[in-house]
Amino acid sequence: MNRNFIIKLIHSTLAQYDDMGTERNISPEDLDTLIDKCEREHLKDLTQPLYEVVHDAVYNYLTEDGEPW
Repeated sequence: MNRNFIIKLIHSTLAQYDDMGTERNISPEDLDTLIDKCEREHLKDLTQPLYEVVHDAVYNYLTEDGEPW
């Protein structure tokens, strides 16, 4: 899976949650964790679009809802 594409999706999704239009800062460790989670979750169900997997992971990252990652 292309990590650079996932990174772009993560940043795009983070920007959607930002009121000021500037992306939230995310640590390199958190970014790696999000990428790994997205890859794992997408491989579990390849019928689910990647952008939905990324959106769910970012939402959980920002709200700390759902399963701990």
